Amino acid sequence: MKKITFLIYGCLAAALSVSASPNDTLINGIPVNFTYTSSPFPPDWQEAPISAKAAPMSSAEARRTAAVLVTAMNKYPATMLKANLKAVYFFKSMSFYNVGYGGTNSTDILYLTNDGEEYGYTDTYLEQTFHHEFSSILFRNFPKYLDTTAWQKANAPGFIYNDPEAGVGAIRNGQSSQDPDSLLCMKGLLTQYAGSGIENDINTIAQNLFRPDPRFWRYVKKYPRIRIKTKLLISFYHQYDPQFTEAYFRKFATKS
Repeated sequence: MKKITFLIYGCLAAALSVSASPNDTLINGIPVNFTYTSSPFPPDWQEAPISAKAAPMSSAEARRTAAVLVTAMNKYPATMLKANLKAVYFFKSMSFYNVGYGGTNSTDILYLTNDGEEYGYTDTYLEQTFHHEFSSILFRNFPKYLDTTAWQKANAPGFIYNDPEAGVGAIRNGQSSQDPDSLLCMKGLLTQYAGSGIENDINTIAQNLFRPDPRFWRYVKKYPRIRIKTKLLISFYHQYDPQFTEAYFRKFATKS
């Protein structure tokens, strides 16, 4: 679980099917829920110490959110989505361990938040959060596709991921920035939050492959450690489907 601080543009009509109820929305065959339910989280998440809580997203945000999800999902083969993702839930806000989260994931479900563009939930933020969390599911499902030894060797000598709570502590302590940082890039970390754990590090590169910050590819070129990690993660996706190449990801930089 984690928080990030913050159209392949397909035809919306072709990719989005909306029934009379927003919580029955299907995007590329994946159920996406925009209305609050009393128990959206696994039962064990609702008990202490996790104590999962959520608040309903404004219905006025449903159409924009759906359009962003169409953009995000169209960047993956439909078979990849169906094999690894059961559903997506959106809320205005959610918390775990009494800490606010922007997004998290379970075995095959994504839980994301949107409190409106005026509060920083821009199209870029929403899409990056989707890719960030989905990469966790893929990493768990296909661990052999990523050379984690080479990944960790790309970090500066002596570096140790600094959050034993795998991101929760970073959020609680105000160390969860997802803004690319040139000083951190010299050490092999794209952002502050990437330093909290290897999964969060992977997530941060993933979100920038699919919806790159304007600085991302420039930093890939400039900083060898970031370049190594980016190539390793491209290889991860490429092993799942050959369409995922550096050229494939680079084209998103011109469409963000």
